[in-house]
Amino acid sequence: MKMKNFKSGKTQEGTVMKKHKKIWKIVIPAAVIVVIICIMGINSVKNAEEAMKNAMKVESITVEKGNVSETVETNGTVVSGQQKTIFSPVNAEVETADFQTGDLVKEGQKLVTFNLKDLEEQNQKAELTVKANQLGYQDSVNKSNEAAVKQAQAQAEANSLQGQVDAKKQEIADLTAAVSGEAKEKEEAAKRQQEEVLAQQKELQKELKKAQKALEKAKAAYDKAMIEQQTAQVNFDAAAASGKEEELEAAREALNLANEKLAETKGAYEAAQELVNTLSSQTETVQPPSADLAEGAGTTELQQRLEAAQAELADLQARLEGQKSIAEADAGTLSGAARAQMQTNNNLAELESQSLEELILQGQQGISAEFNGVISDKQVLEGAVVSQGMQLFTLQSIDDVNVEVTLSKNVYDKVKEGQKAEITFAGNTYEGTVSRISRIAENGAAGTNQAAVAAAGIQATVHLDHPDDNIFLGVDAKVKILAAEAKDVVILPIEAVNIGKDGTFCWVSEDGVLTKRMITTGVTSDECAEITEGIEEGEQVIADPGSHEEGDLITVTEH
Repeated sequence: MKMKNFKSGKTQEGTVMKKHKKIWKIVIPAAVIVVIICIMGINSVKNAEEAMKNAMKVESITVEKGNVSETVETNGTVVSGQQKTIFSPVNAEVETADFQTGDLVKEGQKLVTFNLKDLEEQNQKAELTVKANQLGYQDSVNKSNEAAVKQAQAQAEANSLQGQVDAKKQEIADLTAAVSGEAKEKEEAAKRQQEEVLAQQKELQKELKKAQKALEKAKAAYDKAMIEQQTAQVNFDAAAASGKEEELEAAREALNLANEKLAETKGAYEAAQELVNTLSSQTETVQPPSADLAEGAGTTELQQRLEAAQAELADLQARLEGQKSIAEADAGTLSGAARAQMQTNNNLAELESQSLEELILQGQQGISAEFNGVISDKQVLEGAVVSQGMQLFTLQSIDDVNVEVTLSKNVYDKVKEGQKAEITFAGNTYEGTVSRISRIAENGAAGTNQAAVAAAGIQATVHLDHPDDNIFLGVDAKVKILAAEAKDVVILPIEAVNIGKDGTFCWVSEDGVLTKRMITTGVTSDECAEITEGIEEGEQVIADPGSHEEGDLITVTEH
């Protein structure tokens, strides 16, 4: 039994020793692994911190002062600022016209000469035409003036007579009331007789009025026949002066017909006048009887006065109707438009009828260039016969040159008259000045510039300050207008200026935190912008914050 126990104890001790050895085999490698992991963790933290520092770094720029200019670029067309269309001063054949459209000519260069062989005959005809027009115009004006004066006098007389008629009616009314106390029979008899007389007077006045209207028509026909006779006489004189037998015979026949018509209308006019005189005399002789209707009784003083007033009223009314007829009649006066047309025709004829000496002198002088320029719209050929006032050609100056441009709605408010500009075309660059800006937008292409092309644009004119002989008219030109300029001001590169929903801002670092700074800009170019508020010279501004957002921690490094 003891042996058994000994053996049993020996076996338990060996088992314990074996377990201790196994534990150390596990602990030692684990400790080594832990140590290695700790070392690797420390290195990772250091690397992460370094990576974080690098990720927080952003570059900054120092705010400086400088100059900035804002330009408006567009395209335009080169045009002349002065052009003159030349007309022929004479009726003549063109002897020389040795130039073509597009030719460059110098001031004083002879361009057109004339052959004056037929000038004298042409101008003699023009003088006769002028004389005839002047006579016709003066005759029409004289008759129109006479008719107008007659109408004005008749209207004035009618106004005066109307006042007298009104007064006489009132007088008659008063007298009628005064004699109302006399015997009824006598009054009624007198009234009946008075009505008869008035009726007779009215009938005579009616006939007189008809006769006066007939007289006016006869007078108008007579006046018209007189004008036609005078015109035929002028035409006959002109035909006699021309020496052409056919024209003279036709004019003679026309004159004879006009004389016959004049005699016929004159007779009708005189007959109508005689009838008017007869009726007027009858009207004046018809007067109310002055005898008292009562047998053996005389007419009272009131009745006599009443009858006299009624007779005067009838006379006044007859005269009033006559003057009204004259005042309201169509007396053939010239309207303002007709008078102006005749005067214009007369003036044109006078312009065309310069004296022969003046025309010959102008023809001998020919036509020379009045300024340096380019020929456009030539319409004259050598050997052609031109008339006075005919268009020959147009001369466009190259000493006064403009560029017509169109400004879009996005930039037109930046351009002002007087601003300087740079114009480039045909390989040359010129200095210019904005001389005119239209105040009306026109539909169409607005030109190429920094802003978007608009459907409607403002027309502007840029004047070339110093044009030369290399000018070509009608070509396209590039125009750069100096719209604004600021010198020695705080500026930022354009990439550092941002626009948000709250306005314009830039990025800065405030205590290591990425922050928006609101700013106000002024003159702006493609490269930089003037900062009028928000940033001062010497401050640091972050042009590109990268992936950072407002509020992120950053480390600023100077660019």
